[in-house]
Amino acid sequence: MPLISKSEMEDFEAAILGAGFESDDFNAVELEDEPTAKVQHAETGTVTVHRLSNDEAITYSAGHLSPWVSEFEIDLLEDKFGQP
Repeated sequence: MPLISKSEMEDFEAAILGAGFESDDFNAVELEDEPTAKVQHAETGTVTVHRLSNDEAITYSAGHLSPWVSEFEIDLLEDKFGQP
């Protein structure tokens, strides 16, 4: 089961475009936490967003109902990935 849902990826791309960036300048890589003995599938992990043109990267906590996309959008607007 992927950690990043299809709707999160759609929101991720919308945030990039809405802030004036090119979507192909960013990628998001998920890394699931290791499942515990009681849970067969990891439900949490991280998403690292990387801007290719300037090599900026930020890692966000991810999982069910995680606000990582909103946090990413705030970071875009606060120029943490540089200017568009």
